[in-house]
Formats: sequence, C-alpha cells, structure tokens
Amino acid sequence: MNNQSAKKSPTRLTYISDIIEISPYLRRLVLSGEQLANFPADQQGAYVKVLIPQPGETNVNMTLTGPNAAIKRSYTIREFDPVRGQLSLDFVINKHTGPATDWAKLANVGDTVAIAGPGPLKMNRFDVNDYLLFGDSTSINAVDALVKRLPATAKGHIIMLVNSQQEQTLLSQHPLLKTHWLVLNDSITAEQQIAWLLDKLELFGDLPAVTQVFVGLEATQVRVIKQYLLEQQQLPLSSISATGYWKRNTDADTFGKQKQMQPL
Repeated sequence: MNNQSAKKSPTRLTYISDIIEISPYLRRLVLSGEQLANFPADQQGAYVKVLIPQPGETNVNMTLTGPNAAIKRSYTIREFDPVRGQLSLDFVINKHTGPATDWAKLANVGDTVAIAGPGPLKMNRFDVNDYLLFGDSTSINAVDALVKRLPATAKGHIIMLVNSQQEQTLLSQHPLLKTHWLVLNDSITAEQQIAWLLDKLELFGDLPAVTQVFVGLEATQVRVIKQYLLEQQQLPLSSISATGYWKRNTDADTFGKQKQMQPL
C-alpha cells in the first residue's frame, strides 16, 4: 500500500449522510460534504485513509502526523457519486474490535469524519486476458472494482471468502470469470480456510504465464498463496499484486509496522 500517496493528498472534512446495513458484518457509511466537491472521479477500487478519533475523543482530528495524529485506517472506495458528492465506504463490524470497527459500528448519520486520499489501485494492468482474483469481506470492493475494469475477453477465476451470503451481492458478474465462494462461520478454522484456497488453486491446473493476480486477504493467507504462485506456478513476481488487508490476532497498528519491516 502506498501510504505516501494518501498523505500527499488533501484531507477533507465530511459527514455521514446515510448508513446502509449490508449484512450483520458489513456496514456502509455514505459520506457527504462540500469538501468532496473536487474529489476525483473514477476512483472505485482505490482507497482513502479514514481519520478515526483517538479513544475518548469526539472531535475530528485532521492531523496526519505527530504525537496527536489521528488514527488512520485504509478503506476501499465502493463508489463515488460526483453529482451528489457522496463517497461510499464499507466497514467490517461484529467480527473483531479496534478503533475503526468500533467507531463504524457506533457511527450515526450526521457524525463528522475526515478522510485523506485517494491512494492508487492495487492492480492496474488490464491489457491481458487471464486473471486470478482473491478477496474477502475486507477487500470485496477492491475485487469488484477490478472486475468492472477487466476487458470483456478476460477469463479466469475469482475466489472469495465472505462473512455472510448477503455480501455476495456486492460482487459484479463477469461473463468469462468463474466465481468461487466460501461463506465463513465459526466452525471453519483458519487452517481449513487456507486448505480451501489451496484446493482451488490446484484445481485450476497450470496457469498461463501472463496471468495477472490480485490477492487481498488475511496476511497468512496472502503469504501462502503468493508462495504457491511463485514456486508451484512460477509466475513472475511482477504479475502478483498481494496485500494483507488484516492479520489474525494482530491489531492494525502492529500489523502496519510489521508490513513496513517485512512486506508481504
């Protein structure tokens, strides 16, 4: 993730104009405000930094750096409506605790929130015909944006892990890409999830050498898939766009530091 891009972009003060409950685990906040008037169009799938107040604070903190900086979390843009000036972001809730998910769960229409960005797309090559896209509830909007940008001749597979069946409606259909779903529940262990992902990869057989890959999953899952693609499929590293959106049993700040020290 290119944090520098978001830091150099303007910080905008917005307010929550609508809240949509996508599922018991996914909540959409629609942001509005005059400062979105010059927000760039066609940014679906890119990300913004959401500036979360420090615990115990209610005032919006527009500070990006320093000891009093706001808590920053990256969220993929689901949609930006330039006519209405509305920016839609989806937040995973009721699966874990943390500053962003706790804030999003308790947010109300009318609450103010600051954002910085947008940052770039994770994958930006759309001139080949073979694709492999991995995502989960945290990255489904990124995958959806990529599907919409792929050529009509593109073929391949989309592999998704989601927290509820309702979330399947968020993913656009592509005529030549086959989508594989695993709806998670408490009985499906982390090890079983990885086994399911690897089983799918093995079923696909040999991938074309030009295959472009996006992986937006939990950090351990990202490492396993990336290793498989590099070692078993011998895809070039340049063809794989892999981002750990979160790490099991690790808070976002710690995970961010770990990624800086040892990128996935």
